[in-house]
Formats: sequence, structure tokens, C-alpha cells
Amino acid sequence: MNPTWPLSAFHKKVVNDWNCHVSVHAIGRAKRKALEKINGNYAEQYNKLWDYASELRKAMPGSTVLLMTEDGQAEERKKFKRFYICFAPIKQGFKSGCRPLIGLDGCHLKGPYGGQLLTAVGSDANDGMYPLAWAVVEAENSNSWNWFLKQVVEDLNIENDGS
Repeated sequence: MNPTWPLSAFHKKVVNDWNCHVSVHAIGRAKRKALEKINGNYAEQYNKLWDYASELRKAMPGSTVLLMTEDGQAEERKKFKRFYICFAPIKQGFKSGCRPLIGLDGCHLKGPYGGQLLTAVGSDANDGMYPLAWAVVEAENSNSWNWFLKQVVEDLNIENDGS
């Protein structure tokens, strides 16, 4: 009923309403299991990223889907580090109808693993926002931004002509 309900109040309700005498520890375990059923398990969801990346590559050929693990080796099921996506239709749309201007932003991710969401956004012919690419990275620092920008530059064939 209330995910932020204190265990002591939850325990009191169970004892009073159902006349069950259980320990506060048992109530804590039950609450944890219930919240996991409602919200899902973060570790299980992260383990599905490799399958998700594989399906995206099959469904949209030409898309860039990169999954990096802690030791830098791609596509091995080790500790997650970074995830980058730029879909093929988005690349084509940017090249054919967007202004040559890209906005960048990053925001904190909530949850037990944290991290940052980095985004690149273009401007379409109607001055609307046109999402280009996004990545989940371990932290917002120059190393992760450089990695993200390198991927964006490669995907969109951006060239610096010095002007």
C-alpha cells in the first residue's frame, strides 16, 4: 500500500489486523520481496542488457549499440560500465533534415547503481528537439564525455573543417 511505510508501523498493522505474531525482521523480508516484485530486480534488468543490445542490432541494422564492461572488453557478461545507442533511422534523419547544431546534456540516474545519462539532441527544420544518441555511463567526467562524443562524431560523420 505504501512503499515508504516504516517497518514498525507495518508490523503493528499486521499484528493488529490479522492477529499474526511475526518478527520485525520477517516483516522487513516480506516488504523487501514485495517491493522487488513491484519494482523488479535491478541486477536482473542489467543482465538483460546484452539480450536487448542484440535484439536492437537485429531489428535495426546500421544502428550503433555499444555495451562496455568494467574491464573495457565489449560484449562479455562482466560488470556493466557503459551503454550507447544511436539508431540508424535517426542517423539518416539528422543527415537529411536537421540543422548542423547539436546540444548535449547529462543527468543523474536514481537507483542503487546510479550513473549518468548522457544525451545528444539536434534541431529539426521546425526548431523541434531531435534526439540523436544517448548513453548510460558510470559517471559524468571527461573520460565518459570524450567516449560519448567520439561515438556521436563517428555515427553522424561530423567533420571539423576549422570554420
